[in-house]
Amino acid sequence: MNSVERRIFILTYMAYASYYLTRLNYSVAIPSISGDLQYSKFTLGLIGGAFSITYAIGQFVNGQLVESFGAKRIALLGLILSAIMSLSFGYADLLILFIVIWSINGYAQSTGWPSVIKIISNWFKSSLGTIGGIFGSCFLVGNMVAWPLLGYITANYGWRVAFTAPPLLLVLMATIFYLGVNENPKETEHVIIKTGVPNVKSRFKQILLSKGLLITSLAYMLLQFVRSGFTLWAPSYLFETWSLSLDITSYVAAIIPLGGIIGSTIFGWLSDRAKKLGRQTITFLLILSLSLTLLAFQYTASYSLQLGITLLFLSGLTLYAPHILIATVIPIEHRESHGAASVAGFIDGMGYVGSTFADPFIGWIVDVQGWNGAITFWLISSLASAFLMGLLSWNARKKR
Repeated sequence: MNSVERRIFILTYMAYASYYLTRLNYSVAIPSISGDLQYSKFTLGLIGGAFSITYAIGQFVNGQLVESFGAKRIALLGLILSAIMSLSFGYADLLILFIVIWSINGYAQSTGWPSVIKIISNWFKSSLGTIGGIFGSCFLVGNMVAWPLLGYITANYGWRVAFTAPPLLLVLMATIFYLGVNENPKETEHVIIKTGVPNVKSRFKQILLSKGLLITSLAYMLLQFVRSGFTLWAPSYLFETWSLSLDITSYVAAIIPLGGIIGSTIFGWLSDRAKKLGRQTITFLLILSLSLTLLAFQYTASYSLQLGITLLFLSGLTLYAPHILIATVIPIEHRESHGAASVAGFIDGMGYVGSTFADPFIGWIVDVQGWNGAITFWLISSLASAFLMGLLSWNARKKR
């Protein structure tokens, strides 16, 4: 990377990571909201599900809007709107308001991923596995920073401050992003303006007619059941299972994205080097490893905190490495045929269609069957996802 590319990469990386300050505050605040307002886990899951459905719709919509109106403009609007919604949530006191505000925040958050993938795809044309693996860890860094910071705020100042304080940081990041990021390299701006990409209807039709992208999206949806469960429920699980304080719970939960950062960097690089093996095969093997890790977690994690933390790290590694390969590298690889933002929005949108179902369903499972029921659901989801990626890998190897 030259100095300009490095600046674009870092600022775009930081911008997307900052979204998580006004996204994971709900996850961290769930135990306190539950205790303060006496909401069941199903009710708390409904708020999370409201976020997921508007996030999913937003991904489908914003993936197309980014191609037509520009990534930088859409991302800026999303950052500001998310800051406003987080601030509003901190002052709300009725369930219907929580649901409405958090659903609007879901749409605001959905502006981020198609926008940053579009910017990165404009600037970087080679070593896509390595670039995608490193860049894809931006939301994991967002997790690692947000969980401990928000956990500390919630434990010491109350859950409402965890919603009213982060918007200040988000507005600051939006300003830095606006001043420091160019959407396209100067030498290619005129080409992009002249040639563009296919229209919205054509792009969407092409994606729907791509059997490989549809199967990949379904596999991603199943994987998102697990990822959404970890993102929304991990602090609550740790808080209740190991009886940790809320701030310590958030610090321990940060081990999950740490595993993901290491995994996505290593396996993104490996997917560039092991071309004979193929990205689908690497993704399949990683998801299968996730299934084995979840199985071990279900039966052994309760024996000791140290073993549980180790398995959380391995869960993050085997969950987020394939997640990032699918959500980051594949859209960039399809930038010429379908548009990177369109593919990123479609895949991630499909994932959050799954989350809309999974968030309240997992809350209901925990209410009825406890945390072992939720882990069983995640295990079944990961095995089904591995099966679909295995089919893609098998077909790709047959073609080669």
